[in-house]
Amino acid sequence: MCVRARCTITITEEKVKQYAALSGDHNPIHFDQEEAKRHGFEEPIAHGMLTMGLAYRIVSLFAEKGKRIEAYDIQFLKPVYLNETIHLTAQQKNEQSTIMLTGTTERGLVVKGKMIMSEE
Repeated sequence: MCVRARCTITITEEKVKQYAALSGDHNPIHFDQEEAKRHGFEEPIAHGMLTMGLAYRIVSLFAEKGKRIEAYDIQFLKPVYLNETIHLTAQQKNEQSTIMLTGTTERGLVVKGKMIMSEE
């Protein structure tokens, strides 16, 4: 059984384009430098739900037969920029029902939260 997991992923333009195609979210702040700056970002940003999907990927390492994610509370603290590398860490707490999650880049903590697992 997993009690701590880590993964490192670079958010490439290709990953953002793939996510946009799947989600239908083609907001120019994810692709266009000027549009991103106009909205207060240094450069184009990854979709928040792309980051969330990557978090689910690492949390799935904790999945056991008969368990599911019952609830989650995620805070996006800073944007994740294109071509930035995010380091995700998940750790099980509270007799394996709570998974704490953090995501960092070279700019510091960008996402944090927890997911609660329960019996199906």
